[in-house]
Amino acid sequence: MLSELLRKSIHLAGLILPVIYFFLDKPTMLIGMGVLTGIALTVELVKRFSPDFGNFFFQVFAPMLRGHERKGAMTGATYYIISTFLCILFFAKTLAIVCIFFMVLGDLAAALIGRMWGKTKLLGTKSLEGSLACFVVCTAIALVKLPPVIGIIGALVATIVEMMPVPIDDNLTVPLVSGAVMHFLMQGSFGF
Repeated sequence: MLSELLRKSIHLAGLILPVIYFFLDKPTMLIGMGVLTGIALTVELVKRFSPDFGNFFFQVFAPMLRGHERKGAMTGATYYIISTFLCILFFAKTLAIVCIFFMVLGDLAAALIGRMWGKTKLLGTKSLEGSLACFVVCTAIALVKLPPVIGIIGALVATIVEMMPVPIDDNLTVPLVSGAVMHFLMQGSFGF
């Protein structure tokens, strides 16, 4: 549980990027995120192909890494940076910020509540309690800036995607899938 709390506290630090985006325009943020994405991908490549760097990386970050990340898989932080870049690239500013908050706070709520009080198992290790926490947090975030129906649908999609046991990291899937659905709905489809 302690390692998960450490991971989630670092995950929470990811709120800095959408907060910065409140104050910057899209082109400036894309440049900054493009640089961060390039750095993250470079670290992933060097980690994979340089045993010395890989050993150093794993010694420094081991307490924050999940088992599959310790075996060489791309880190959740790299997925977070990539998905933040893609959200900013593909979605309007407000929607991108909402999606990034879904990724950080919705996932945080699901993990912490699910681990502490999750008794009713749904899929794999996911619990009803964790999924409800994710939905409540994502709905609260969405309702601050989005029309209610679109926000609630987006929160539901984010929750379902977070719950699904797919091999793709949820730092990538949650914001992009929920964002795509909300973007589509905001374009006037289905009368919303």
